[in-house]
Amino acid sequence: EQVMSDWRQFCRGAEGVVIVGDGVDVFPSEGRQHHIVIRETADTYELNGVVARASVLSTMPDVPLRSWRRNRAMQLVGFRVDQKGRLVGEAWVPKAGLRRDEFLIYVRRVAAECDLFEYYLTGKDRE
Repeated sequence: EQVMSDWRQFCRGAEGVVIVGDGVDVFPSEGRQHHIVIRETADTYELNGVVARASVLSTMPDVPLRSWRRNRAMQLVGFRVDQKGRLVGEAWVPKAGLRRDEFLIYVRRVAAECDLFEYYLTGKDRE
């Protein structure tokens, strides 16, 4: 498979992935969706999805502990509270030798894990 460098090329025509602004909307399962922001650096793509906003987290005092427990069991995706007070899931994808199928695995995994953790914490699909 040809190595490409533009994340938009990787996502074009991919099933369940729609390019929207600075990222993609991913549809991990029927009736659910999650927006993943894609930030490009010289050597990586940084994928970031919001799990819960600060207003939701303020009602859940044990989110840092839940996030830590989840991170211990995770591969590819990590969770943290960002500078805006939101719980986010993220992954960094090295560009070197990156193929479309590999990139899409990361995008779909970040979306699915963020969506799953959001549902676990809130029972809703807001992000």
